[in-house]
Amino acid sequence: MAKKYHQGSDLRWITITTLLLAIGVILRLISPNIGGISLNWNIVMYVTAILLCRPTLKQGLGIGIVSGIIATMTSKAALPYANLLSDPAAAWSCALLVKTRIFNIKISRICIEPMIVIFITTFISGGIFVSLTKIVLALPMSLYLYAMLPAVLLVAALGALAGQLFYFPAARIFNSDGSEKNFLLKNINLNISKGEFFVITGVNGSGKSTLLLSLAGARPSYFAGFKDSQLFIDDIDIIKSDSAVLNKKIGVVMADYEAQLVTETINDEIAFSLENAGLSPAEIIKKRAEVLQKVGLKNLGNRQITSLSGGQKQRLVLAAILAMDTEVLVLDEPVAAVDPEGAREIYDLLYKLNKHDNKTIIVVEHDLKYVMDMISHMAVLENGQLMFTGEKQDCLKYMYTNKVYAEVIPLRWKIRWEMEQGLC
Repeated sequence: MAKKYHQGSDLRWITITTLLLAIGVILRLISPNIGGISLNWNIVMYVTAILLCRPTLKQGLGIGIVSGIIATMTSKAALPYANLLSDPAAAWSCALLVKTRIFNIKISRICIEPMIVIFITTFISGGIFVSLTKIVLALPMSLYLYAMLPAVLLVAALGALAGQLFYFPAARIFNSDGSEKNFLLKNINLNISKGEFFVITGVNGSGKSTLLLSLAGARPSYFAGFKDSQLFIDDIDIIKSDSAVLNKKIGVVMADYEAQLVTETINDEIAFSLENAGLSPAEIIKKRAEVLQKVGLKNLGNRQITSLSGGQKQRLVLAAILAMDTEVLVLDEPVAAVDPEGAREIYDLLYKLNKHDNKTIIVVEHDLKYVMDMISHMAVLENGQLMFTGEKQDCLKYMYTNKVYAEVIPLRWKIRWEMEQGLC
């Protein structure tokens, strides 16, 4: 069974809600007020955030509290503090509606859930707000029934229309369509042995980086999980293992390796990793010297990271991972941002770590010319599926024959097959 990854389970909802509420505040301040009625962009935005992230009821209540505080500070109404009750109640109700998915209705392939949920949430919030205003200010019942409530209905209708139009571009930006049909990796049946040097290739968007991050227990928020898959590395069941276990056993070097550098000097960078692991100062100094020597950065410990070349920064990130003694190293396009000489040096280093230290190396790579002589097995992905895995010559032959990302096959292999077929 596919292991599901729920979008509301991480801090993604905080980021998206914060961004959308900020946009809502700006739009509410600049929106025109016609006849005392203006569109409540705060509600439109926090409902959009709830639809995108599907948070828990507790998280939905938290979103409402924040929105209520913002609305109180920016409102020009006679009783602004009523927002402190109306928005939390409405946001909690919205989270409940989204959780039950009772309005997940499609008309001509267009989901109208945003429009319905925004209308109901706005009416709940507005209804509570005007009811409190009537009670506290002792307003006439006729004014409440024939002016205030109709105004709430009008604002809710306008918000529903605006929210329906806004939701779909927002969903594309935040990599979610609000459904369970997020990105899946299918038929990923891999068993990578201990001490192997393994390459994964495929076109952009085929799922390589998603697979790599999942190996290290860092599943992206858009990733719904694995379907019909079994994935073992060094006898570690990747799909069933907790993220904490994978973090300790598998070290990852991302394509944007500079994002993994957090200190000012080489020495500080290695020490930072080791301090987090709880090592003593003496152990840190010893371990740091060992890993810097392995990656060829010995005697450069005091160098500023900003003064390093791309290849040196790549080596530094690798040294920080090596310092944690992980059994497996996974790297996402490790030579994409370095020159040919630096690329050869990086792969020579990885080869030594594989052969001398018995590290299991898994590389996601487009440019195969540097690595073909180092590996025995590889895999190719397409559209989130494993198309073929096996010995490198068999995998390359499959790619060549079936035109599956055949453009990355090194020229010498293509020439050999074309000669066999009498094509050249």
